Amino acid sequence: MEAMIKIKDICKGYDVGNERLEVLKSINLEVEKGDYLAILGPSGSGKSTLMNIIGCMDVADSGEYFLNSLPIHETKEKNLTKIRNSEIGFIFQKYHLIPTYTVMQNIIMPLLVRGKSHTQAEEECKDTIEMLGLDKRLKHKPSELSGGQQQRVAIARALVGNPAILLADEPTGALDRNTGKEVLALFNKLNEMGNTIIMITHDLTVAEHAKRIVRIIDGEMFE
Repeated sequence: MEAMIKIKDICKGYDVGNERLEVLKSINLEVEKGDYLAILGPSGSGKSTLMNIIGCMDVADSGEYFLNSLPIHETKEKNLTKIRNSEIGFIFQKYHLIPTYTVMQNIIMPLLVRGKSHTQAEEECKDTIEMLGLDKRLKHKPSELSGGQQQRVAIARALVGNPAILLADEPTGALDRNTGKEVLALFNKLNEMGNTIIMITHDLTVAEHAKRIVRIIDGEMFE
């Protein structure tokens, strides 16, 4: 069976003054459907750059990246935007919720971008909202929620579009220990339900919740 994600010899660098800084050095990675992978590395190791490439927010300088057999490395920017919206659900450390929107408005946003009506979008995300225990919070604004609740809203928003991958960047980084554990337990449940999860973290205890860990050190990957 073909891997859902296939990354081959990916390199990425940036010009800093007169020097070239190589951030990713010949990265190879395969992720199967239903996998739960943690990419573990210290600050500055290249893990965020790799996340941006997997999430189609940045492109590699060289190498190949296939997502569900689609050659991302040959895809034009306007099509990458569509792929981001349909194939990838993002969960960020700082939630990235729109403060003036209600919980419901934040959750249905990806579906509205796809052209669905409000009614259609709200109907489609009922089960997700219920599963995440947000049904009594739908009219609240993010500022009226705890950190854990805000992260649940972000997870609901990531899930509603039924993406191929959930891409979580330091998902417990802004949470206290107990709330962080709740969010990680939720990730385990989502993975058991068949969701493919890639989590970026600098914390080994967080990474150990995944089925598989790869490490990035100075732009090189070790399984």
